[in-house]
Amino acid sequence: GGAMDIFAMAVSNALVGNEAAAAVLEINFPAPEILFQQHACIGLTGANFSATVNSVSLPMWRPFFVEAGGIVKFTQHVSGARAYLSVSGGWDAEKWLGSYSTHLKAAAGGHLGRSIQKGDTIASKGKRERLPATHLVNWYVSPGERDNIYLPSNVIRCIPGPEWVLLDESVKQKFENNDFGLSSLNDRMGFRFEGISLSGQQLPEMISSPVDAGTVQLLPNGQIIVLMADHQTTGGYPRIASVIKADLPKLAQLSTAQLIRFMIISVQEAEDAFISMMKTLSMIQAGCYLNTEKYK
Repeated sequence: GGAMDIFAMAVSNALVGNEAAAAVLEINFPAPEILFQQHACIGLTGANFSATVNSVSLPMWRPFFVEAGGIVKFTQHVSGARAYLSVSGGWDAEKWLGSYSTHLKAAAGGHLGRSIQKGDTIASKGKRERLPATHLVNWYVSPGERDNIYLPSNVIRCIPGPEWVLLDESVKQKFENNDFGLSSLNDRMGFRFEGISLSGQQLPEMISSPVDAGTVQLLPNGQIIVLMADHQTTGGYPRIASVIKADLPKLAQLSTAQLIRFMIISVQEAEDAFISMMKTLSMIQAGCYLNTEKYK
């Protein structure tokens, strides 16, 4: 299904000169300790888990050169839900159905088709025989560029779904004018939200229909679920809305119990937001690739 936060993944790879789709580690908290057995250039983006290298703070959203024997630790959850760690050359992973992603239920892809475990050794495709004079380089992603993607963090924009027209006006108002909290029942397949019930009207029985990442489904109990990266291909619940692609990165970074509000916008606004996100990503990638050429 790919990374939950595709923006953070692509930027992490750009920081170290990789292609956008090179394999990265998607890290939740509590997070692992990682020993680097050789020199490496790494990039860390996404959630802030107070990362350190040999007890020295590891800067985020900029490249960092780790010495052989360096240990990366994540000491405290500060914000976000998923961090992305890249290494120059990319991590060595199994490609399955055109993706390096690990699909746990199918036990395929990634590293042995499973989550990383204590004692695992993961190779990287890049080799660095020496380190530059400084561990920290002078290019990075600015706070403003990140804010364009992740703020405001409590507003998730949507376009109307195929079954939106079937909803009573009162249900539509409830959907847009109330806060919803991310339930602890969330994973890479879908985010279940808790909040005011949207029940109260009888919708017609549906046959299974196509769904996508961001599809907002209305459950029989009046609660909602938003499908994420590992979503199924069809579903039988009413598709009342769809989270726009430009807001999937910040949706992926929600923490349990964090409150958000959904906002219905037009398809044109959704397209404009996506174009804006891709322009930001393209400018970051161009700047990073130009700089990384000096260190290869």
